[in-house]
Amino acid sequence: PQVSDIPIVQVFAEATALPAFPFIFARFDGVLGMGYPSQAIDGITPVFDRILAQQVLQEDAFSVYYSRWVPWG
Repeated sequence: PQVSDIPIVQVFAEATALPAFPFIFARFDGVLGMGYPSQAIDGITPVFDRILAQQVLQEDAFSVYYSRWVPWG
């Protein structure tokens, strides 16, 4: 898989059934594992920990951009 233009080696899983709360009211396309390694299911390294371990970033930092524009309007 790739995050932006960064190729990474990562275990990937798909959730096909989620509990109703809180996801029933959520408007998003997906969930990207950003938890702590100690909270990981089956010992899977979270994606950003994996990126840092692969040393593919110029700095050990990341950011998130939120926009007020929503496609569903």
